[in-house]
Order: sequence, then C-alpha cells, then structure tokens
Amino acid sequence: MQGPELVDSRSRFRFIESCLGLMGCLCISYAIWTPGWLDDRGLWTSENQTRLDDTWTTEDITKALEAERVFAAVAFLMSVSSGLLCLMFAFCWRSQTVRSYSNIRSLQMAGQSLNPSTLLLLTLVPTGFLFFLSWALFTYQHIGEIRDDISRLGPSYWLGVVGWALLLAVLPVVFLAEKFVVPDILPEFKKAAEMWWKAPEVAHV
Repeated sequence: MQGPELVDSRSRFRFIESCLGLMGCLCISYAIWTPGWLDDRGLWTSENQTRLDDTWTTEDITKALEAERVFAAVAFLMSVSSGLLCLMFAFCWRSQTVRSYSNIRSLQMAGQSLNPSTLLLLTLVPTGFLFFLSWALFTYQHIGEIRDDISRLGPSYWLGVVGWALLLAVLPVVFLAEKFVVPDILPEFKKAAEMWWKAPEVAHV
C-alpha cells in the first residue's frame, strides 16, 4: 500500500472523500455490532422491549425488529466492502491508473470516464441509507424511552448518527463541491486517446 496522492485538486478531493467514507463505514460497523444504543441494549439484544402505543401488535413489533436487523446486516456487509474501496482509492489509486487501461477508446466512444468519486458516491450513499433505515426503526420503537431521558442513549447510537450523517450529508456536499472546483476529466482522456491513436502513424513516418 502506497502513500496518498495529493498532487492536484482531483486527487485531494478523492482522498478527502475516501477518508470521509472510511470514517462513516467504521462508525456504522462499530455501531451495528455494539450494544451501547439504549441502556446497554443494541440492535441484536434479544429482549428488545419497547413502549409503543396500543395500535402496535406483537406481530408488528416482530416485523419491525426483523426489518431493523436485516437492514443493519446488509449495511454492515456494504460498509466492509465500501471501506475497502475507500482504502484502495485513498492509498493505491493514482492519476495515471486510468491511462493504463486498454479500453480507453471504448470509454470515450461511450462518453464515459472512470471516476473514483462517482463510484464512491454510488456505494457509500446506499450504505448510509440502509443503516439509516435501521437506525430510524430503532429510534421509532424506543421513542417513548428516548423522550423520557435522552441521556440513556449510548455511544453506539451517536456513532451511528455520525456514520450515516457522513455518508448521506457530508459526502454528497463534498462531491458536489468537487464538481464545481475540479475540471471535467473527459477532455483530458480524449486528448490522451488521440495521442495514443496517432502514435502508430508517427512511428511509421
């Protein structure tokens, strides 16, 4: 694993987005598997008792708990894979990486470019959203207890808030800022592709 590349604005934004994504994934992963949500209870606590209104039946509570845990499990798997992706883009990716691909011409013909920032956004935002659904279900089920004494909420609950806030709010803002600040990479690809296509002609002259 190499050090981060911070030679231009594009690489700096990529590194910042990777760090934000990695921090969000770590917060989410820690929150999912630790019990410090409410009175040392977590998502996987068997006696996940709630104080809901009378319109909630036992079947409704069971379905809510199942959905909460399914969302959390999928979010954890996505956070692990997304975290590894963040590490790769932060420490292994280089500006010259794209130019090493032999399919640059097909990318140009399709009008597309290989953009790490876009790939990070497409993986990290769904990760944060799935965890947010689990977090929201837990909060709704325990809303009465939380209103009575908010200090009963533990560090895992608040780390979960930090995690989905980083992925759903901070990361998209940084991504939009990159789009305004960093020039489009596609013209650069086209120029490199044209030089590559002309190289054989020059060699035969």
